Amino acid sequence: MSTSTLTERYVWVVTRHLPEEIGPDVAEELRSALAETIEAKVEAGARPEAAEREALTELGDPDVLAREYGGMPNHLIGPAVYPDFIRLLKILMAAVPAIVFVVSAAVNLMTGGAHIGQVALDAALLALTVAVHVGFWTGATFALVERSRPEHERDRPLSRWGPDQLTADVPWRHYPTGQMVSQVMWTCAVGAVVVWQFAGVGQPGLQVLDPSLALVWEVVVVGLFLVEAVLAPIAWRVGRWTPTLAALAVVANVAAAVVTLWLLGRGDLLTDLQATVGERFDLVLDQSVAVILVGAGVLLVTAWDATDAVVRARRSLRGGGRSGLSPAAKGGAEPPPSPHSS
Repeated sequence: MSTSTLTERYVWVVTRHLPEEIGPDVAEELRSALAETIEAKVEAGARPEAAEREALTELGDPDVLAREYGGMPNHLIGPAVYPDFIRLLKILMAAVPAIVFVVSAAVNLMTGGAHIGQVALDAALLALTVAVHVGFWTGATFALVERSRPEHERDRPLSRWGPDQLTADVPWRHYPTGQMVSQVMWTCAVGAVVVWQFAGVGQPGLQVLDPSLALVWEVVVVGLFLVEAVLAPIAWRVGRWTPTLAALAVVANVAAAVVTLWLLGRGDLLTDLQATVGERFDLVLDQSVAVILVGAGVLLVTAWDATDAVVRARRSLRGGGRSGLSPAAKGGAEPPPSPHSS
């Protein structure tokens, strides 16, 4: 049976990037295998065109087959290299964007000429851009390493592992460094926006909070916002959100909500949004509606943060309790006896 255009196209896709010393042999092997499969299907009653399509479909993606014949991986980063990739990426993501954020904000504040909110926004955008580049270029580097290794070395890890590399952290550590850094950065960013609002946003910003609020209340509001930015590194250092830390986070959130709602009720927190929004966007906004919306948002965020703190504390406690149980207490089998035991 003569091969058709579909078979030749399939063979060409498989062999086009193979080395010259194996390409012709692979092409002949494929043609022979496909011809036998097609012939068997035709004898079973299939039409030649349908039999050929079925045979090619069963053989699978020609690019995947070409990689198998050529000894090339079908992944960007293989299992032997992946642990080193993840370890390095975690370190870089935890450190580099945070350093860029702090340095950028410090430089912009020292040079002056911009509000603190704009400084925080610019620094956050720069840190985000750097994080994207760190992730991309780290992945690209490891992908290049994966493809540059000889086939017989691809199952060998890049770095030799030994028991001395075991972490000294407690088994119930449930608060990763990346999560702590992101929480601190987010809390500080929100605090920076609040400070920016209290300082007066100027043009072309939108003034939402009243900059004429008494300084003591401005400090209280910002301070309560930033309590979690202080508690997060402590929880990371301890290894988990303990009940005490969770309780402090809940108290700070509730206190911030109480103070915010009290200032809202007195009419001291918000600027005249009816005039501000009407002038900027040519919209009619009732001040009482704005107060209700802001109050509902404060309650929602407070409930979310408080619940999150409690849930994290309960998870870490359950994990800590489990980590201290013996195999028998966990319902598992006892460990095998030591070969040195009598």
